[in-house]
Amino acid sequence: MFLCLSGAVYDGPYYSHSFDFDSDVVDGIAPMMAMPMAESNFVAGKLPVTVRKSFPETWLWEHVVEESFSGQKTITKKVPDTITSWIITGFSVNPVYGLGLTQQPRKLNVFLPFFVSTNLPYSVKRGEIVSIPVVIFNYMESGQTAEVTFDNSEYEFEFADVENEIHENSKAETSRKKTVEVPSNSGRTVSFMIRPTKLGHITIKVTATTALAGDGVERQLLVEPEGLPQFVNKAAFVDLRSAPEVMKNFTVEVPKNAVPDSTRVEVSVIGDVLGSTVQNLDSLIRMPYGCGEQNMLNFVPNIVVLDYLKGTDQLTSKIEQKAKKFMESGYQRELTYRHDDGSFSAFGNSDPKGSTWLTAFVARSFKQAASHISVEEAIIDKALEWLSDQQASNGSFPEVGKVSHKDMQGGSGEGIALTAYTLIAFLENRNLLPKYQNIVNKAVDYVARNIDGLNDVYALAIAAYALQLADHSSKDFTLSQLDGKATTDGDTKWWHKPIPESDSKNPWYGKPNSVNVEMSSYAMLSFLEAGLDTDALPIMKWLISQRNDKGGFQSTQDTVVGLQALAKLAAKISSKNNDVTIVVSYNENQQREIKVNSENNLILQKFELPSTAKNVDIKATGRGFAIVSLGYKYNMNVTGEWPRFVLDPQVNKNSNQDYLHLSVCTSFVPTTGQNSSNMAVMEVGFPSGFTADSDTLPSLENMDYIKKVELKDGDTIVVLYFDSLDRNELCPTISAFRTHKVAKQKPAPVVIYDYYDNSRIARQFYDGPKSTVCDICENEDCGESCSIRSQKQRSPKDDNGTADVKAVSGAVTVGALSTMHVLVAVLLLKMFY
Repeated sequence: MFLCLSGAVYDGPYYSHSFDFDSDVVDGIAPMMAMPMAESNFVAGKLPVTVRKSFPETWLWEHVVEESFSGQKTITKKVPDTITSWIITGFSVNPVYGLGLTQQPRKLNVFLPFFVSTNLPYSVKRGEIVSIPVVIFNYMESGQTAEVTFDNSEYEFEFADVENEIHENSKAETSRKKTVEVPSNSGRTVSFMIRPTKLGHITIKVTATTALAGDGVERQLLVEPEGLPQFVNKAAFVDLRSAPEVMKNFTVEVPKNAVPDSTRVEVSVIGDVLGSTVQNLDSLIRMPYGCGEQNMLNFVPNIVVLDYLKGTDQLTSKIEQKAKKFMESGYQRELTYRHDDGSFSAFGNSDPKGSTWLTAFVARSFKQAASHISVEEAIIDKALEWLSDQQASNGSFPEVGKVSHKDMQGGSGEGIALTAYTLIAFLENRNLLPKYQNIVNKAVDYVARNIDGLNDVYALAIAAYALQLADHSSKDFTLSQLDGKATTDGDTKWWHKPIPESDSKNPWYGKPNSVNVEMSSYAMLSFLEAGLDTDALPIMKWLISQRNDKGGFQSTQDTVVGLQALAKLAAKISSKNNDVTIVVSYNENQQREIKVNSENNLILQKFELPSTAKNVDIKATGRGFAIVSLGYKYNMNVTGEWPRFVLDPQVNKNSNQDYLHLSVCTSFVPTTGQNSSNMAVMEVGFPSGFTADSDTLPSLENMDYIKKVELKDGDTIVVLYFDSLDRNELCPTISAFRTHKVAKQKPAPVVIYDYYDNSRIARQFYDGPKSTVCDICENEDCGESCSIRSQKQRSPKDDNGTADVKAVSGAVTVGALSTMHVLVAVLLLKMFY
């Protein structure tokens, strides 16, 4: 029996309620609740205030399992802090009667006769001024005089005043108070202007007290530095299996024009090659992943982790449940990208045809998952049938769908890369191999006869692995050809794409590159399949150095195949006898020590270094091995260097302080042999206080050149997907509403990048409609310095300049309100914080 509550509640007493699970409908409903008001607690005419902090969107998920279950179960839980109505539903599973559901969900009302609410933006930038609205609701029998206190005891922000902004002076205040008259069964709004001075989450704590009642709320506001964050991760495989001591050095390289005080430096240590991956299964990369191929990032790494942890006897029930949950979700979602003919494509039925590449990827991955979750074999078989129908007479597999990943689906390898990739999907579905043996033989012959003289390193790497799996007579020759094209440096080894002469000074080529990781991973798999584990170790060391701080890589394919390669070798070298001491030295004489042993192999140990740290020395002693990483981030608020896209965001003339129309024109910058991009992704950020106009998104999705539109970060960023971009300019228009009052906004970012080649990127910033302190201040806060013209531009108010919110039969009647007050009232009706 499962009982679940969802809604959007008050730090009150514990409430116990019994439900009769024998009945078709859950009986009983908790009565309207009010906080007990004990007059004996009055101090100086005011009631002690309980500050509400917990505001979950869903609350109770209770699994009732008892051998002696009699049909009733009493559940005692503390009600969360949100003022709301919780919806109670339940279902049961019985081996005889099957699934049982409550026929009518029940409601649990949680209420206070006097409470406060506030509504915060998703985030603001440091140095901006934000007006925080506070609504005081009074459902008592008489009007109340409320003293509203805005707390700043941690000095995380400054209170902003018009006069101080004009004369550029400020003073530290631990709190600010306002008094407001709140009639019975009404609401009143006051606002406070603050300028955050601390980065990260700051505490917004507001209390309201009267002689008879009191309430408070505490919420977190995210404060970010200006510009766009840039992430760098440097990692090393510290191998003490054949040396008593290992020394490593990392350098923190932050550009001089980085945003001041935006640098964060962190060191992490773990005793398992896949340890950081296990810790971050739900966030392996920082790119969005909203198409059919990218969705597999929710799927394949979990297979790799489960296989690896089982093989090394490290699997716990908690990790297994988490991984299977992600796999089942990814599996069901991937089926939405399936066509009726059994093929798959990046955007499902919005694509005219299925994709050879993605269908092979799915067939291969579904087979790997079948040992962990329930996968319908008919779906795999249908996908392989569709692939068989696409095979050309010469044995190759051409791409019949959209080309999203040119190195895989096209490139200079005469289709060898895609044919080898598709061949791998057939070879790994061994139970179905007899049915498709003729298809496999033709594909193997095609790959083998085109190897000699192949200069495309990417195609050669995939072909080498396919021929190893097929146990073809040319497998050793192919591996030798591939090995001859490797690059070595010290104890590391890797493969990379040739850098075009026109891009020889492109700084992005010096950073981890998705295609280089992908081809090096296939090379490593080939060496491992050939039994050359020692030769694979230098490749593993290089791959570890290319990972991000989450345990993934840059995009989907490199993360998937990279983790498969790492897991295969890690399973062979995994040890339960690790005993490593890591000494981290920085800033001349400062040190930290971390120990790694069999008890904490899978625990990611990390600590933050001062942002001034430049050189970090690592000294490792003991036995076994560990992974040491130095991760740091900083923000840039200038145009990106060496752009491979034209990017021109322009605010349209019909924009104003309350509504933003933004046209973003973009095109690909062609170079020798590169006339178009792979799948491109554009991320459009809005100025603080603005959120996307969701009503305009369908028109964007209906454009031929836009494949998908997503929102993220509280609807403050719009993500657009393009099949590819060429020299022809495209200019989508994005719209946003002002939902929160923010003045002195910093420029907003727009970035576009090639999903499968992160050396192709462009970054720009734009200024939205300007707002001053006079545009967001309220009443007495505006002072005499705000011009008469600015006052006239404000929305009309009632005589007191406050919101009049009256509850009538569950609805809200709004009196004379400013635009901001209307928004707050509507949000409160919906969310009741």
